[in-house]
Amino acid sequence: MFKLSIPAVLVALAGYALAQESHQISMINRCTSGNPVFLYEADGNPQGPTTIGGQVLGGIAWLNGFAGADCLSSGVNCGAVEFTLRNDAPNQNAADFTLEAQPQNGNHQFTYPMSFTYIGGGACNGLSDNCPSAGDCPDAFTDPTNGKPIQCLGTNAGIQITFC
Repeated sequence: MFKLSIPAVLVALAGYALAQESHQISMINRCTSGNPVFLYEADGNPQGPTTIGGQVLGGIAWLNGFAGADCLSSGVNCGAVEFTLRNDAPNQNAADFTLEAQPQNGNHQFTYPMSFTYIGGGACNGLSDNCPSAGDCPDAFTDPTNGKPIQCLGTNAGIQITFC
């Protein structure tokens, strides 16, 4: 019969807890209106900054209620930051700007300056991109075939998204 001592069980449980996947989503609004929100595949309810236990697949962040724009769910009619944060796949962390103006792609358009920076996640930490104006957002997706996501490998990487 195999017996585990209490200290061995505690060490095993501590190792399991350290291995848990989590990703911090931080959002800063420097605009004069709107509330920064995001949603992702596992939770379709827009929410503010938080830490998610587990993968964050298909995340999209925008300013809800931005004055002078009709920003709808998923950032429709406004610019948005798209992101995926996960520990289990090559190039698992990816973020980009979406300015895909085609109605079938969400009718996203430049509405306010946006930027993002990875926080934590080892080699991801500090990688960033900036979209200060419609004419100065070279990495943004303007249709599904172009754009440049910023990708990196790192465990438990988070993202800080800044509007304006």
